[in-house]
Amino acid sequence: MASLRALHAFSLLARHGRASIAAEKLGVSPSALSHLMRKLESELGATLVNRDGRGLTLTDEGQRLALSLGDAFDRIAEAVDSFKRRGRTELRISTVSTFATRWLIPRLPDFQAEQPDVELLLSASTRMVDLDRENYDCAIRLGTGNWSNVESHLLWNEHLAVAMAPSLLSGKDPSDPLVLLDLPLLHSSARRNDWTEWLEEAGISHPDVHSGTVLQSRDLAIQAAIAGMGTIAIDRRFISQELDAGHLISPDWPVLELETGYWFVRSPARTLTRPVATFREWLQGAARA
Repeated sequence: MASLRALHAFSLLARHGRASIAAEKLGVSPSALSHLMRKLESELGATLVNRDGRGLTLTDEGQRLALSLGDAFDRIAEAVDSFKRRGRTELRISTVSTFATRWLIPRLPDFQAEQPDVELLLSASTRMVDLDRENYDCAIRLGTGNWSNVESHLLWNEHLAVAMAPSLLSGKDPSDPLVLLDLPLLHSSARRNDWTEWLEEAGISHPDVHSGTVLQSRDLAIQAAIAGMGTIAIDRRFISQELDAGHLISPDWPVLELETGYWFVRSPARTLTRPVATFREWLQGAARA
């Protein structure tokens, strides 16, 4: 029987077309790869590669063997990986980007410490996934919770508070929200009404509420605020680390409570598995904390 290592080396050469890449993937030197090719040719009694001074290319026999091997070594690798991962359970979660990056991910190490056998697959998207048809066990959605055909659990209702880099308030009265009239506003492209709603709640008439820099996401708007580019209207839960570190400050100005919130959702048509139930309970506890 031909050497499996030599066959693996050959399959890598056939896939990548360059001996240097195949040797790197196999973890050997190019000369060692060439030796494996000669060993395989000797075992099979056929010339598999051309040696014409321009590197190693496949002969007709080599191409025939490559076609027969197909993705056999990929399937072997997948089988071994699956065996190594036995006893682990996948939990597939869909969520929105800001919630994932600003709140969930910093807390996930606690969940993984409590549930080391659960492997998380986290996807962030603004699209509302279909939990009956798509391959997600649960999701975090932003809204009012009135979705049909899903089981919903409120984590928290949103609020809007003002935050900025400390330098922007230097020399100004931090107790007076009217100083906003002299400061640039930062906007998230998907949340263009946040400033309008907050200013209305605070009773402030702004001459141009839509002026200022527009960022693609709230995460980018937060980074811009840290850099001192302007002020943001944001849920303080998303900037707790920056507030604690002093990178941002949030004056004692009005806080606007919103009707929308973040919800844990799942399809009631699917069996409530242990990982999903455990994640839901952990998530609700972390939200209360």
